[in-house]
Amino acid sequence: MARRLIYKIADDGKNFIGEQEWQQIQKLQNWYNSEFIWSAGKLAFKMFLIFPNYESSIINKEEYRKRVKNIQQVLKLKGATELELIRTLEANGLIFTRKGGYFENCLASGYTRVGQNEFNAYLVCDFLIKVSLIATRCTIEVEDEGNFIKCKKIYLREGDLIVLQQNTEDKTLVENLLKERRIFSIVNPQKYEYFPKLKHHYSNYNKYSKRIKHRILHNWNWLGFENTYDFEGDDIEGYDLNKKVKRFIMG
Repeated sequence: MARRLIYKIADDGKNFIGEQEWQQIQKLQNWYNSEFIWSAGKLAFKMFLIFPNYESSIINKEEYRKRVKNIQQVLKLKGATELELIRTLEANGLIFTRKGGYFENCLASGYTRVGQNEFNAYLVCDFLIKVSLIATRCTIEVEDEGNFIKCKKIYLREGDLIVLQQNTEDKTLVENLLKERRIFSIVNPQKYEYFPKLKHHYSNYNKYSKRIKHRILHNWNWLGFENTYDFEGDDIEGYDLNKKVKRFIMG
């Protein structure tokens, strides 16, 4: 599995997302997903996972798809939001939903596979900082399975970056990173302009020769956790996301 950045807003009674705020977040997410090249996965912040209810009163799947499409078109003309569409489809027995997105006990959650593409990791965190300035009544938990976030797990709130003491193995190191304002690695985007795209599936894999199979399996090395930076977890020159953070806080 490719290395991921995971993001969550806990359903803890303290966090709250308004419908207009979520609409803004979705528009921002759509812009990032269409504006930039993503080599493994895209942004996928969700409030609900949606599953079709094929066991409804619809006779067949074709009729089911027609009814869903008709409802979508009518609501789109009325300017309905994503959440209004979901509620309508659910009320009509056409879908099942799971609240909170991909992870349990969340208001919203998601993950993006980035592999070794550190510029994609940069984009994910850049997006999430902006989200924290939209949903100002929320704290966003962000975890990096790689090295773009030097301390692995952070929290974002209203543009502030928070590191919890209980999440740090080396408190002195993290305190220095916070003091120097360098929790995020510096990334040179030019290194990733022609980054290979992740393939999840190879058709007729068993028919390939041993040489080709070995090459396919070897290519999975780039999906994970290798350090691709120039020195000490940073590129010599590039984008510094730390400059977009309001405050660095040890919580």
